[in-house]
Amino acid sequence: MDIRADYHMHTRASDGEGTALDKARRAAELGLSEIAICDHGCGSFLFHQTEKKFEAQRRDIARANAECGVRVLSGIEASITGEDGRLDVPDSVIRACDVLTVGFHRFLQPRYIFASPRFLLVNGWGSAGARGREDLVALNTRAWLAALERYPVDVLCHIGHRAQVDVGAVCRAAAERGVYIELNEKHIDALEASAREVLASGAEFILGSDAHATAKVGLFPKVEAFVNRHGIAPSRICGVGATPHFHPKKDFKSID
Repeated sequence: MDIRADYHMHTRASDGEGTALDKARRAAELGLSEIAICDHGCGSFLFHQTEKKFEAQRRDIARANAECGVRVLSGIEASITGEDGRLDVPDSVIRACDVLTVGFHRFLQPRYIFASPRFLLVNGWGSAGARGREDLVALNTRAWLAALERYPVDVLCHIGHRAQVDVGAVCRAAAERGVYIELNEKHIDALEASAREVLASGAEFILGSDAHATAKVGLFPKVEAFVNRHGIAPSRICGVGATPHFHPKKDFKSID
């Protein structure tokens, strides 16, 4: 693949290394034209983005855009916190983002676990035993669909990693809303069993290395193998043959 962009990476603002400027310099070395910084949402247990760190990172991103010859987008990797689809990110941060990436993560603060213990604990810590449990899959699917309804989501990341969903239903809803399905280098194996459903949904794809180490930015050997194995056309993949179009967010306000 002729990889031109990477839309998911982390810095020391959450659990990655280095800064947005470090990531941009590495992207420039690889000849990438565009990257997105997507640190973990504000509800992660230990290593998470905060509004203060987010503003500092935006200044770092502005410097990177001025110096590196790579377009650097400001994003966040938000976590779905329960069946109602709410995310662990305040409206103010969402409004300032270029890219809103959404997925399931288990290391959330206790307040979220107390509010949605089954969603977070069973999926997060007992997901192997939860496979085939139709009631839990239905709950998870409702949560993902609700998040798509509530927020200007741009990317769904690592679908099928821990929280099992009706992949066809989620991806069809994503396709209807112009939301991309991430080809995540760290977790591409989570899509293997449902690849046919994802492809049939009509959804478009986007590249995300999920790089925490700067050296891993822009590297996609597992994704390339997946794309070749399933015959995905480059024209369906942002970062290779397509340019993404992200939702406007400046006037966003949460649904109560």
